[in-house]
Amino acid sequence: MKHKSLLWVSIFILSGRVLTQNRIKKEDCSCQVVLFEKQIEVPILDNKGKLIDYVVDDTLKEDYYTVIISKINHGMAYVDVRAPLYDTIPKIGWIEIKYLGIRPASHQPINLYRKSAKRYQIRSQILKPEWGYWSADIKILDCTGEWLYVSFLDGDNKMKEDWLSPEDQCSNPYSTCN
Repeated sequence: MKHKSLLWVSIFILSGRVLTQNRIKKEDCSCQVVLFEKQIEVPILDNKGKLIDYVVDDTLKEDYYTVIISKINHGMAYVDVRAPLYDTIPKIGWIEIKYLGIRPASHQPINLYRKSAKRYQIRSQILKPEWGYWSADIKILDCTGEWLYVSFLDGDNKMKEDWLSPEDQCSNPYSTCN
């Protein structure tokens, strides 16, 4: 009798794990991005939306924050923010994604994908990626794993939304990565 009870408890626990795992729709992300707004206080909020801190890229000392996104929800990114030179204590909280951006890792055409894996169809392409182009027109909308879902104004003046692979992202505030 003890073995039957133990068997049923084990089956119940395992089935609960399977059901829970099947409900997870989206993987959290680990994407490093940059602040695009320079010399502007970007608010960092706690889980309740209360202001806990600000970050400002220091263009005079050239101390730029690195930002790692771990999740995006309703236009907000949960981030770990650090300035490598002078402000080494991480700031962790929520930032509006409108303050965040990514740069191209190449000057060659960049493929954007229908889903967040290279095995999926290439749906669009940025033909002439440049830093200025990206800062003005590329918007981060979502993320999964190391992939960013972005919207951009393509060369044909149409807004498009597609997945940007990790290899094509440049989050280095000091270099063009290419």
